[in-house]
Amino acid sequence: MVDQINTIQDKPRLYFIDMARSIAILLMIEGHFTGSALSWEYRKYEFFAYKFWHILHGVTSPLFFTVTGIIFVYLLTARGQDVGYFQNPRVKKGFKRVLTLLFWGYLIQLNLGSIIKSIYYSVPIYLDWFYAFHVLQSIAIGLFILLVIYGLYKLIKIGPFYIYCLLTAIVIFILYSMLKTHIEWDNKLIANNLLDPNHRRYLPENAPSFLQNMFYGKFSDFNFLQYSGYTILGGMIGNLIRIYEKETKKWWFGASFIAVGIIFNFIVPMLYAEHLISREVFISISTYILRLGQVIGLIGILMLIDANIKIRATLFLKLGQNTLPIYIVHVIILYGGIFGLGLKPLLFNEDLNPYFSMFISLSAIIVFSVMVYFIEPLETMYIRVINKLFFWR
Repeated sequence: MVDQINTIQDKPRLYFIDMARSIAILLMIEGHFTGSALSWEYRKYEFFAYKFWHILHGVTSPLFFTVTGIIFVYLLTARGQDVGYFQNPRVKKGFKRVLTLLFWGYLIQLNLGSIIKSIYYSVPIYLDWFYAFHVLQSIAIGLFILLVIYGLYKLIKIGPFYIYCLLTAIVIFILYSMLKTHIEWDNKLIANNLLDPNHRRYLPENAPSFLQNMFYGKFSDFNFLQYSGYTILGGMIGNLIRIYEKETKKWWFGASFIAVGIIFNFIVPMLYAEHLISREVFISISTYILRLGQVIGLIGILMLIDANIKIRATLFLKLGQNTLPIYIVHVIILYGGIFGLGLKPLLFNEDLNPYFSMFISLSAIIVFSVMVYFIEPLETMYIRVINKLFFWR
């Protein structure tokens, strides 16, 4: 959950956005390293520590995607940028950001080690996983949709921008509910031996795998219908924060977010308990609404902290401002992105006890904190290496 665009130096500075991004990236590092190391014998809900960790880890992606939408639209709708669509510098940067995320999203899915072995042993090169639709691709599509919505808003010029985001998110949410029902039917047919697991009814039918993976394919790890809704709702929140930014330091503003978060976490279970919605609808929307409520509530808490406490943890905030390089490097180190050599499974592969798993996660957080601390000289060195490799540019 990935946006590295520097914030505009408006007054007041909204540190709660930086804090939210930092929390999201730290949860991601901890969750991925712990999840890659922890043995399955400890993954039981009867263990309170695992239950807490699993619930906490579940909020990581919604927080990541929502915060990305918040900062993106907050910058996109800044005062002084009330100009034509393509005259807004944030639009141009936004499209560039989309291409950058798609480029890195697919590049880190390469496995050069596997390709070299296939060539050496003269066996077919397996590239199915390269077309997987993962975090960066899903965020890119979410940002692209926000740019399209913003273009419609500038064209129609009726109503506030956040309404356009809300309506789009509702449409995507309905489409995702339909897709989820389709996937659940596939699972039921497979469970009853009525469908071959290797012949799922992927959508769109007969489409190329890279397109199917965006919706429902063999490698749809982060299909955009499931996750871009968070990004777009984040855009709605970002626009509201931009409109009421002078109120963000007041207690009632943060308290309102907390109240909405609490309502979201109680309203769906209450409707189900009162038999006002069916079990199918409850299963379809409960996780989505609950996670969104948790994210909104957390943002409200961070607003209150920002309003009442002077933030001095510059390294902590800097982590949230460098989420893209952190994500890319962590995929390369942990999962063997690009080169095919990663800590998983070379050093661990879901086979360690909780203590070693916690040690690995803490070590990873320290390593990435050091990386961000020295990010400027590292970026300078990176640019020098690229210029030498591509000297003809």
